[in-house]
Amino acid sequence: MIRGTAGALALVLLLVVGVPRGHAEGPDQARDGAGPGATAAAVASDVVYVPGKAIVCTASGVLWIATMVVTLGSLYNEAANLVKGGCGGRWVLTGEDIKPAKSY
Repeated sequence: MIRGTAGALALVLLLVVGVPRGHAEGPDQARDGAGPGATAAAVASDVVYVPGKAIVCTASGVLWIATMVVTLGSLYNEAANLVKGGCGGRWVLTGEDIKPAKSY
């Protein structure tokens, strides 16, 4: 079931992101903002990204506790960096994160 879901998600992402631009739009008329395809890809990616981020954040918290216990608190900054790396940053992707880079 997981393989089928992953395959379906990959197919949806391919169809949404891989859609060519309209014929009326020239290469010099590229939009600055994220289009509906990028937004749809971000929403579909969030289905996997958000739970994955929660798992990584939880694991980094467990490693923080383990590091603090094993080192008796002497590696506090290093242990705190584990949590900052696992729990920091964006938790939800947007179309701006997914949009293709400009080509000149």
